[in-house]
Amino acid sequence: MQIIAHRGVSAHHHENTIESINAALNLGIQGIEIDIHQVEDEFVVFHDFSLQRLTGEEAELSALTLAGVKEIKLDGRHFIPTLDEVFDLVNGKVMLNLEIKAITNIENLITKVDQYAYKTNGDIVISAFNHVLLRKLKQAARNTRLLARAKFGALIAHLPTNYAQYAIELETDIAAIDVYLVDKNFVQHAHSYNKEVWCYTVNTIEKAIEMSEIGVDAIFTNDPNLMINNLNKLV
Repeated sequence: MQIIAHRGVSAHHHENTIESINAALNLGIQGIEIDIHQVEDEFVVFHDFSLQRLTGEEAELSALTLAGVKEIKLDGRHFIPTLDEVFDLVNGKVMLNLEIKAITNIENLITKVDQYAYKTNGDIVISAFNHVLLRKLKQAARNTRLLARAKFGALIAHLPTNYAQYAIELETDIAAIDVYLVDKNFVQHAHSYNKEVWCYTVNTIEKAIEMSEIGVDAIFTNDPNLMINNLNKLV
């Protein structure tokens, strides 16, 4: 079962920052998940649509200029990184899972990711809760080399009555689902159609063991250190 650092080592560092991502790089985990928004013509690494939770400011990220984003400091010291800055840091060392939150220029993003993947030989996963956007991203990738090497993941926050059918219909590689909703039937259905099952967000060893036992392929965790230190329990 793969271990993926959720927004970096976000249990111990400010999420989605260079510090948090860098902390995950040398842990021996399989991947790092980050969140992507577009601001003007740039892609920035930030989870929320609003600044409220992380800065206390009542502003939407999409309403800011790129210069405005660059002035923001999280905890008074962490800047919001650009996707290029994260690419330079990771440089193909581990898989990068890009969860796409809000973008308008799909072709530019796909081109940028394609160039990164082939320059660094790095593994890429592109995922989203927005399945309309995800379908468009996958269609855009058909015009590049990226489709041959990237995986696509469809995220959901509920347990459908038809289990992983949404990922089958979207023709994604991964059916990603909340750890508190997934069950063995979901996993078996996904696997019967050669879909991987990835679960978010797993922050206890007990839950990680449960996921391993029902056949989940990967878990997102805020505390990859905890998972690494208990690998012998994750069969």
